Amino acid sequence: MGLFDIPKRPDKSNDLKVAKKSNRKANKSSSTVRVGNSTLQVISNIKAMVEKNLGYLRDKYIVISDIDTLHNYISACIDNNIISIDTETTGLDPMLDKIVGICIYTPNQKPAYVPVNHISYVTGARCSNQLTEKECKAEFDRIAEAKIDIIMFNAKFDIRVMRNQIGVYMTCTWDCLLAARLLNENEPTNRLKELHKKYVMGGKGDAFSFDALFKGITFDKVPIDVGYLYAAHDAEITYELYDFQKPYLTADNEICINSSLQDVAWVFTNIEMPCIESCCDMEDNGIEFDFEVQKKLSEKYNKLLREKQALCYTLLENYQDDIDKYIVKHPNCKLSNPINLSSPAQLAVLIYDVMQIEPVDKKSPRGTGEDILKKIGTKFCLALVDYKKVSKLVSAFVDSLSDYVNPNDGRIHCNLNQYGADTGRMSCSNPNLQQIPSHTKDIRHMFKATGGYVLMSSDFSQQEPKTLAAMCAQAGDSQLLDTFLAGKDLYSEIASKSFNVPYEDCKEFRPDGTVNHEGKERRTQAKSILLGILYGRGEKSIADQLKVSEKKAHEIKSSVFKAFPAISKFEQDSKDMAYELGYVTTVCGRKRRLPDYSLPEYEFNYINGVAPDDDLLDFDDEEELITEVPENIQDSYLRQLNRAYSYKAKQTIIDKAKENGITITCNSLKIADAERQCVNARIQGGAADLTKLALIDLTHNEELKSLGFRLLIPVHDEVIAECPEENAKVCAELLAKTMSRAAEKILKMPIKCDVEVTKCWYEGSG
Repeated sequence: MGLFDIPKRPDKSNDLKVAKKSNRKANKSSSTVRVGNSTLQVISNIKAMVEKNLGYLRDKYIVISDIDTLHNYISACIDNNIISIDTETTGLDPMLDKIVGICIYTPNQKPAYVPVNHISYVTGARCSNQLTEKECKAEFDRIAEAKIDIIMFNAKFDIRVMRNQIGVYMTCTWDCLLAARLLNENEPTNRLKELHKKYVMGGKGDAFSFDALFKGITFDKVPIDVGYLYAAHDAEITYELYDFQKPYLTADNEICINSSLQDVAWVFTNIEMPCIESCCDMEDNGIEFDFEVQKKLSEKYNKLLREKQALCYTLLENYQDDIDKYIVKHPNCKLSNPINLSSPAQLAVLIYDVMQIEPVDKKSPRGTGEDILKKIGTKFCLALVDYKKVSKLVSAFVDSLSDYVNPNDGRIHCNLNQYGADTGRMSCSNPNLQQIPSHTKDIRHMFKATGGYVLMSSDFSQQEPKTLAAMCAQAGDSQLLDTFLAGKDLYSEIASKSFNVPYEDCKEFRPDGTVNHEGKERRTQAKSILLGILYGRGEKSIADQLKVSEKKAHEIKSSVFKAFPAISKFEQDSKDMAYELGYVTTVCGRKRRLPDYSLPEYEFNYINGVAPDDDLLDFDDEEELITEVPENIQDSYLRQLNRAYSYKAKQTIIDKAKENGITITCNSLKIADAERQCVNARIQGGAADLTKLALIDLTHNEELKSLGFRLLIPVHDEVIAECPEENAKVCAELLAKTMSRAAEKILKMPIKCDVEVTKCWYEGSG
């Protein structure tokens, strides 16, 4: 296992700043316990804790409160050609929350804190001995103009704060957060201090987390003589983390070469870092919200929700006697009367105890999720599925989206997590506009173009299969690539060769424009099989989608593999790569580490770490205690487990082993999940690379800028933008052309982008 190949699950938190800038629930630790609720008590606790842990740094760190000192410090940064920057703010909204101070550091200078907007926690008045935002702008503009290396952690936040609060536009050279994600996307933490402790300090020392202390108070109320220690420390350790990371992501560095990270370094330099500016622009631009449309949709969907709820309760009337009897017999049960349809605990009791329905999912024997309810398939369960869908729409979108509207401009500025998924795909939060269900497009009516503007959406045509074709070509098989270069529809070509029928008989439409129903069905089957493979779906899932038996799905898949052996080879090569190397790669060289794939099916350990002192094992007192379960005992259990074909039988063996002091861990689910990701990560990660490259080129297209074009939201492989109505035609053409060229440079084949121009995000009927 390499330095960055740590087999741990990633932290799924957003790429937000640490809790000193938020009201998030803090990590509980003995060193961060908050005593008392008053502001005075909070400040007292902060003073004591900072002094205890960072007081020794008073002579090492400085406060810059006069313009001459700041000017000289910035000059030193320019001379060094590098600066580390971190900002302190009153909250997590770069557009609405105030900048409190700026943390800076450059080698051979003391880490410094520049206070800007601290206020007295007693009077609320602005503290003296601070620089103004105007003074800071003049000096930090020098940094932007000098184009020196700028080091940050979660650069998108700090860049937007500097933009929106003091008017300084700067570009980050090295984002330590993005670097950490690229070096190991399975890293269990995304926090600066913990990463610094782990990699720079070798796991020694404290991570100096005072999050609990800052809960309930904004940083502007923290006294400068205390806050500067905490803040300046961030700038210094950001630089130190950068200094550690740099050799691994510098392509010509020996460490990078020996670690096989040259391609990852290319992704960092040419995709992730340039994409920061695109994300900043999209977050700042936002998208306009239509309150009138929301009002109408709220009435529509809340009425529908009441109808779905009423149907569920009507169906429950058939079980009311059973419910009443159960409550009488089990007075402490979790059931209410009426049943809370939104409570998983109550639904589990209702379905499995009152209705006595047998579990249909081994992983979740008392599950109440939509997939499980569909499998159960009773009238009530199916009605409950419908209720849950509408309820989620209402709570997550229809009635809540207005809460995110910026009061100053009437627009929603969502947070884009540039490395939101382990594959490298972006995610979206506050709100998550990427998760608006495709079958309820009328919800997108709430998003409209700015007055005098039009919206335009553009997405890649057949992005995933073309990514597959490019990667197969890289591996030496151009069969799929040749199909695209010949101008053929891949799905129709796959159907033609798989079903041994002419190509024209596998197209959706005949030459005269009429629908070819048989051809459409063949093409749909081929498409479902191919995308199922690319998404890592099993044959059962594909069979369910096609509404055929698993046997039939297997037959279709086999025929596709036979006709296009490159697809089968790609799937197998991906699995082999994951098993042998511990990771798979995208078309651009991004790594997705899958350490679980090489796990043994079963792991054996002694419960107390050593063999129990009984007759299970025969060893002399003089021998060392056995800490690993001997192979002969493992083999004995493995033979038993392999002969047991049912879940119950396997569990009996595992329980028996526990009685003998041995725990048996079954890794089959982890292995299966990793196997599913082998192909999916390469395709989805490759698609993410292409979309980010397109965003970068769109951001820097000077012709589009001159026409008033601006990016708004990325939705997977779709890009939402807007431009003045009079420039719509030209911008649409340039948008499609720019996106296509960005992808074609990587794929080495034509890829079409379809552009739709509208007044709102989606103008079709819901």
